[in-house]
Amino acid sequence: MFIGVVKDTGIVEQTEPELIIKVDSDSSVEIEIESHLAVNGRVLKVSSIDDNNQVSRLKFFNSNLNQSKSYLPPEKVNLERAVRLGEEIPGAFFYGIPTGLVELVSQELLSDGNVIMKVSFEDDLVNYLSVLDVVCLDGVLVQIIDIDNYLLSFNVYPNTLKITNLGEKKSGNKLSIELDPLTIKVAKIFQKQLF
Repeated sequence: MFIGVVKDTGIVEQTEPELIIKVDSDSSVEIEIESHLAVNGRVLKVSSIDDNNQVSRLKFFNSNLNQSKSYLPPEKVNLERAVRLGEEIPGAFFYGIPTGLVELVSQELLSDGNVIMKVSFEDDLVNYLSVLDVVCLDGVLVQIIDIDNYLLSFNVYPNTLKITNLGEKKSGNKLSIELDPLTIKVAKIFQKQLF
């Protein structure tokens, strides 16, 4: 399980024949072989770790190869470790399995340093979302502040922009989106009743 609180990023070094992501050695201290990481919101399993000076290279199992082809070296990716028993859970639970993709439509820098991000979510699941719901964009927990048809708006804080890859995204970029699993379950129940 994941909660959408990203504390580390990595750089995609290669995608074939295996996915390799470079991280600072400090970031890899708690990562073990066969542990699960959410990479831009998608859960992947670490197959090996190569440490060299101040950089570690995380290699992932080939079963994730289809997903890894969507990354473009040297793309910066968000990394999140799975929740451990006994840790504080400050937000919602997520499975690390994105619901779909959204397209970044615009970003507006506010005077306080926050950025209003607007994304287009062309999916009927948007009808089951409300203002103040939380979702994960590329694995980063964000709260919806406005919904206008298929357009979702988020207020992203400066620290989030600094720590994650969201600050590097441009209009037209695709981001993975994951909805709260309960929202998806309710949507499926209602969809079954309608047909």
